Formats: sequence, C-alpha cells, structure tokens
Amino acid sequence: MKFPISEENNSAREIDAAFDAVREKYLSSLNPAIKMTMNNVMIGNGSIAQVDTFEPEKVVNFYECFTNFLDGWKTTGISRFKTADLHRLYCQFSKEIRGYTLLGYFGIQYHALPYFKVDMQVIDLQKQLNLITNDAGMAFTTIAAKGDQIIRGELEKIGYRNMNIEELLVKLMEDKELVDSLDKKASAVENEFPRFQEMFKRRDKLLSELSNLMIEVYQILPESIDHNKMAQGEEGVVTDISIEKIKSQKTKETDSFFNVNRISREDTKLIVAALFEFENAFIQIESSRRKLNC
Repeated sequence: MKFPISEENNSAREIDAAFDAVREKYLSSLNPAIKMTMNNVMIGNGSIAQVDTFEPEKVVNFYECFTNFLDGWKTTGISRFKTADLHRLYCQFSKEIRGYTLLGYFGIQYHALPYFKVDMQVIDLQKQLNLITNDAGMAFTTIAAKGDQIIRGELEKIGYRNMNIEELLVKLMEDKELVDSLDKKASAVENEFPRFQEMFKRRDKLLSELSNLMIEVYQILPESIDHNKMAQGEEGVVTDISIEKIKSQKTKETDSFFNVNRISREDTKLIVAALFEFENAFIQIESSRRKLNC
C-alpha cells in the first residue's frame, strides 16, 4: 500500500500527515544538492552557450549522509539507472514494524544533455572532419563508378548483359556463388584506392578526439513528483513510501493490499515514528551540512 493512503480514518490521516512531512523535508534538505548553476558549453556550430546544470555527485554525498543517519534500517545502497538521456539516482530502505514492513524509496530523476567543452580544438576537429567527408565523397564516387564497370563487364561475360532488371534479379537470387564473386570483385576496387581507407582511419581518429571533448549537462526541476510521473519521464525529486503486511514471519511473505482500518492505534504510532526517523535524518543533514559535506 503506497502512501498517501487517503482513507477517512484516524490512522490513515496520521500516517499521511507524517508522509507529507517527510516528503517536504526531503525536498527542502536536498535542494542545495540539486541547485542549478550556469555553465559555459560549446554547441555544434562552434558558438558558446550558457546552460544550467547541477552535480549528481552532490546527491550521492547526500544519500551517503542520509544512510549514515538512519539506524535500524536495511538498505540496498545507492543505485543508478539510465536510458539514452534520462537518469535516476536513488536509495531504498526497509524496516519491520511489528507485523508490517515499511519501504522507502528516495530518488531523483533528471536529464543528461551532451555538449562540447569550450575548446577551440572542437572547431578545428570539425573542420578536418568536413574536409575528409568531402574528399571521401569524391573518392567513393570514383570507386563506385569503377565497381559498376567491373560488374557490368562480368555480367556481359556470362551472357547476362542484355537481361532486363527483373530477370537479372531472379538469376542473382538463384546463384549465390555469382553474387559472392561479383561482390568480391567490386570490393577489391577499394584496395586500388589506399587513400580512401586512410581517410576512414583518419575520420575515426578525429571522431574519437571529438568525443573526448564532449561533456554532459544535467538538468532537473526542484519539484516533488510521484512514481507515476517518474514513470512518464518527468524530472524531479521522488519520495515513494509504502507499507506491506507480513503474512508469515517464517517465509517473510507480505501483502500489499490489506484493510488499513485494521491497523491498531499502537501500530499507527510505531509507523508514524518510523516515518519521522526519515524526517529526523534530513534535519540532521541540514544541521551538519557544512561539516559533513552533505
């Protein structure tokens, strides 16, 4: 059962109020770690732009401090996940509270955007790549023309010269050895142009050097988002806390769907107290931030 519970009973209201307090304190204490600062970058045309970014490693330090301030909680440590441009950084915790297991997920979701470093070498490398591309294009035209000439000559030798395209395609589909032979003879033309192969090697080297001059800029919105918005790819700060009822202490089997009205007053107090352990950890981070570099 995920929080907030949103049920009309005292236990649910107390738990929801504690959850809201944790979520708000998490966002406020994390804000210094995700504060955006202006950074100079170079874009593809060589011009310099200013973009906002933050340092994910500051969030890692924050989670390390958070984990150290939580006693009695099991944790999976700090985890990372990323797709092409979407990144997640998070930590998870669990704690048994009498007949329940409380699960906490605290994370951020942000975008990573590629730019170049501000370095004149970027412009120089791009100019060299453009020259190689133009030269390679002209060389390829020459190679292709000679390759076509060779293929036409070979087809003429075996009597296929005057076939229409449909008949020729059928013959080629039926004769794999002929196709392989023509392919080898056409490909061999490239060996007559060693400069063409040198251009490819030079191009790959320039692309590698250009890749080494790339950096990532990280962007996030300093707002709380729920699990659904995170799944939809939105940026923000994620607080996902849930509770499960332990069905068997022996097998540790749990049930995520149970009647919240059956949570006793004593268990409610224990759950709320456990939630405030999260909040207290964030308060300790705020009070010791300078000393611990959180």
